[in-house]
Amino acid sequence: MLLPPEEASLFLSLYQHLIVFAAGRLGGIEGIADFASWRAASHAAKGVARDRLLDNIGLIDPFIEENPGEFREADLAHVLLWRHFVRGTFVVERDLASYTIFLTERAPVRAYGVLGLTTEIVDILPDPLPVPIRAILLPWNGRIICDGLISTYNIVYGPGIRAGLKEDYRRAKAEGIITSLEPGWRPEPPQPPKTPKTPAIERFLRRKCPVTLTEFRQRYGPPASLRTGAAAQEFGPRRPDGTAVLDLDTLAVYPNLIRNQILYVYAREDRIVCATVAERTSWSKADLKPPPGHTLMR
Repeated sequence: MLLPPEEASLFLSLYQHLIVFAAGRLGGIEGIADFASWRAASHAAKGVARDRLLDNIGLIDPFIEENPGEFREADLAHVLLWRHFVRGTFVVERDLASYTIFLTERAPVRAYGVLGLTTEIVDILPDPLPVPIRAILLPWNGRIICDGLISTYNIVYGPGIRAGLKEDYRRAKAEGIITSLEPGWRPEPPQPPKTPKTPAIERFLRRKCPVTLTEFRQRYGPPASLRTGAAAQEFGPRRPDGTAVLDLDTLAVYPNLIRNQILYVYAREDRIVCATVAERTSWSKADLKPPPGHTLMR
């Protein structure tokens, strides 16, 4: 996941101006003292200049005061929040649709959801995930971004370590993915897994269903439809070979006991042997027309 292009462009402009400003104030770093030397510098030299800035983060104040890049006040507000940067060694554990997961190296393991700038983070890494890196995380508009000046290590994890990292991610996710570095932000507390709702027919049978059909009729009144003998067996459940699933002699139909469901109560010698439900459906003549080239079952 990347920042929108216009936001990435603004960040890079602010960030580079700040690093160059700090390098100039510190007397030059790795040959970097102005924008011309910044553009010509190597990736490693830019990383050193960036680190010197972070070691002297108080330079943010004179940068904002002098505003050498003539940025708007609203844009400079982003720079103030960079005091809350996070620097360290991480493991890029997985890439999700919303962000890339950075796991901290030391316990307790925390998981950061990080966005890239102009190139997906996983695309600038030399190896498939998981990959250990050294990086800087910065706040930006309520999100976390990586400045792109990443250092990698020549390490390939074996199956055991990869399995351990997956477990670290699972535990960190349960505590809440960190998606902002702004003061006062806290991850949402983990939500307990929801217990699947018991189907209405099961709740009804557990609490309200009598043992006999006589008791059922006394409690809930006469059914909307009552079939006995062969007529009841005709509408009873059957196997694919046509044989009856249940030994029954009575079928009572109640359309109004369970919301939006029609209840079918099957009984044998008055004892209820099965109860099922079907969703109530409004039928029309069009529903009874078979598809072209087919006929209804007879």
